[in-house]
Amino acid sequence: MAESAKVLSIQSLKDFRVALVTFTEEARNALGGVDMELKRMRDWLERDQLSYWQMQVKRRHEAMMMARTELYRRRISQQGSDAISDTEQKEALKEAQRRLRIAEEKVEAVKKLIPIFHHAMAEYVSRAAPLTDHLSGGIDRSLGSLTKMIDSLEAYLALNAPAAPRVEAMGVSSPGMTSARVGGSPAGAGADARDQAKAGPDQEQDKDDAPALAADAAHDSSRVPETSTAPKSNQEHES
Repeated sequence: MAESAKVLSIQSLKDFRVALVTFTEEARNALGGVDMELKRMRDWLERDQLSYWQMQVKRRHEAMMMARTELYRRRISQQGSDAISDTEQKEALKEAQRRLRIAEEKVEAVKKLIPIFHHAMAEYVSRAAPLTDHLSGGIDRSLGSLTKMIDSLEAYLALNAPAAPRVEAMGVSSPGMTSARVGGSPAGAGADARDQAKAGPDQEQDKDDAPALAADAAHDSSRVPETSTAPKSNQEHES
């Protein structure tokens, strides 16, 4: 079954096409920006942070070893003395150990965050993939179909209705022309028709009265001899 749509305004379709183009550009820019941020975060975790704290662990371990060596030298130099002053070396060793411990914790934290970030990134990519695919190809096909629809509607509205054919071109003559061919001019034919219409009732009445008139005439003719014979009878009586 063919699909149909009730279009009330072509301008609305044009506005929708412009809005769709604007949305496509903004969505592509947004997705591209998110992808760049994800890659930058991944590089920051895997390269910058992990490499940095691993290097800090190495350096702070060396600083701790140096502080321990200084403490050992201090004790050897004051061996045999009643008062050994190594408080400063002990504090330096404690600080070096604390800094080393912080760097090792940072390394462990970064190593735990990397797989969590990869999982979140993969989940985002899987959910954004349909939109990305549609923006890369589906939107272009939709815009093409919408453009064809608008062009078709405009072409349909630009069509002019065909003019009605003339009567002479169809081979059909008017009643006036028929009357002119048969009985003369159209005006004379019309006058004759009106006269016939007026005389029609009178002619019919005359036809109805014809038998009665004939009977009266026969009666009158039978009465004429009686009037003509009366004088003759008087003359005979006088004679």
